[in-house]
Amino acid sequence: MLKFLLLSAFFNGLSWIILIPVWQYPDEQAHFAQVQNYAELGRKVYPPPDTSQEIILTEKILGTFRNGFGNNKYTYHPEFNIKYSSTRQGIFEDTIETLPISARIEFVKSEATANPPLYYMLGSIFYQISSSRSIFERVFTVRLFSLGSYMLLILTAYKISQVIFKNSKFFQYSFTILVAFMPMLVFSSTGILPDVLTNLLFTLVIFISLLILESGPKLKYLVFVISTIIAGSLTRQQFLISMPIILLAIVVRFFLEKKAKQIWVFLSFIALVVLLSTTMPSFWYIRDLSLPEVGKVNLNLVFSKDFLADLKVFYLETYNQTFAWYWGVYRWLSLTLPPISYKIIKIIVLISLFGVVIKITKDVLRRNFKKNLYFYFLIVSSLIYASVVVIWDYYFRLRHGFPFGIQGRYFLPLVVAHTSILLIGFWQISKIILRKYAVFGTLLLAVLMIIFNDFSLIHVAASYYDTSSINSFITQASQYKPPFVKGDRITFILFLNLALQLLLIVTLVKYAIKKTKENF
Repeated sequence: MLKFLLLSAFFNGLSWIILIPVWQYPDEQAHFAQVQNYAELGRKVYPPPDTSQEIILTEKILGTFRNGFGNNKYTYHPEFNIKYSSTRQGIFEDTIETLPISARIEFVKSEATANPPLYYMLGSIFYQISSSRSIFERVFTVRLFSLGSYMLLILTAYKISQVIFKNSKFFQYSFTILVAFMPMLVFSSTGILPDVLTNLLFTLVIFISLLILESGPKLKYLVFVISTIIAGSLTRQQFLISMPIILLAIVVRFFLEKKAKQIWVFLSFIALVVLLSTTMPSFWYIRDLSLPEVGKVNLNLVFSKDFLADLKVFYLETYNQTFAWYWGVYRWLSLTLPPISYKIIKIIVLISLFGVVIKITKDVLRRNFKKNLYFYFLIVSSLIYASVVVIWDYYFRLRHGFPFGIQGRYFLPLVVAHTSILLIGFWQISKIILRKYAVFGTLLLAVLMIIFNDFSLIHVAASYYDTSSINSFITQASQYKPPFVKGDRITFILFLNLALQLLLIVTLVKYAIKKTKENF
């Protein structure tokens, strides 16, 4: 079933790619500009300007060119759309496609990102595959690189499920489906942005941490972890949050067995981090407790009344805004899902959290923490990550006078931890209410996630294209796209996507029935 699940997830991601217009992923044009610079010149462009005439012209035509306040025609205007033609060729599509190659290296504006280079260097390899084609083919090709990275994330999530739910194939597949079809995760993983690589590498960190908890900090795990941290720090500076999570796994394992070998592994890890902090630019700010865009950190401020007030603001923003954005915000933060969607999600999350409380209470009474070690490790890891994000935003506000702003997708690197915690909590409630038929509660959760994914995609697509008829929809969806995803090809991919999802659900139902019979 795993191959079938991966195939379904691939075509789901492909459906998102072909229906989301160019430059409609978060800051996609800025990230593509950096990919283009590496592909065309082999380096980051400095000093600015660093964004090509080709990209800027395309932005102006497609309505995503930002004004002096950083806003474009979509920002705060979910009703805005570009003008479509009556054919499958956009009004200005020929103008863009016939731009000379020199327009790729004529820099007219400073908009390219300043992130570490790994994602952009890898993306430039895929850019080169279609370098002789128009910008639409090149954007689509780099998006496929992101989709490939996302498929690796899904595969890693499945490997994690084999550790957490090692005795149940049904739960392994259900967990993987919940990760694979989480719409905001799919959205953040199929565009041109380094989030997909960050999320993949963080998922690998969680996986290797669980292996350390399971069998101890072996040398091969240490080498893999260090390689992942280096790759992560070359993708996003925030990846260093993974270091205390890894240390937590090593320390917990040491206290479980207290073997001298694990002390040496722990000390070796610390020594290597110190070495890296003196040799790699991404690690330099560890030495003096400074953070990018924040500066030197005074830890005493964390215990101030001002920080407590900041925590209150964070709680209110999380409930009113960040939670919704975690589950889906589109069109340059201008489009969310219907309110009923978030109400249903909140109900399910509250049910799961109630189940988490029940499980923790049972483990306290039975002193059963060791048996459920993975569960508590994932909870603490999630708290560590959230704490660092909140503290970082607090110090950013102190330095700049305004908060950086925490988007929901910033928490997606630990989506596998969140998903497993909620699934375990939901299972606790299902056992109480459904008893021997509890697996159908988990089945319902997995099916709802697939439906939620499809509903989100339909909702977003309908905001861009005329859905009054299939012909109108396909005509508009074909514009400003590569030739190989125009017209009937869009219809075929979407139909195949839905067919594979239906077969996936049927297969999971069979697993649920089989597991239910085993309970009798």
